[in-house]
Amino acid sequence: MKHFMCTHTFHSEETKKIFFKAHFGKKSRDWFGATNDEDSVKCVSTWIGEHDFWFCHWTAESEDLIHKKLEDLRGDKLFYTLAQEMKSFITHTSPDEDFITEQY
Repeated sequence: MKHFMCTHTFHSEETKKIFFKAHFGKKSRDWFGATNDEDSVKCVSTWIGEHDFWFCHWTAESEDLIHKKLEDLRGDKLFYTLAQEMKSFITHTSPDEDFITEQY
């Protein structure tokens, strides 16, 4: 699986309000349960503030699978998504991972 950072930008203030209203009070297990297909695409974490944009970390075989999943969830009707593959992914919970895994 490849790692992707996605920047999502709401289409408008109205779609932002629709999104927040639809997700108000939801548990994280509901969010991740809806966004994950274990074998092909998985939202790993999400950061949402008060701005018109927010971020998600996805693992997927391809960028297209992320866009397909968001279309299936009708997220494409509310926000645009820029998915960028990250060549290096490390976390403090895996202290022995190589920081840079390939030459650029």
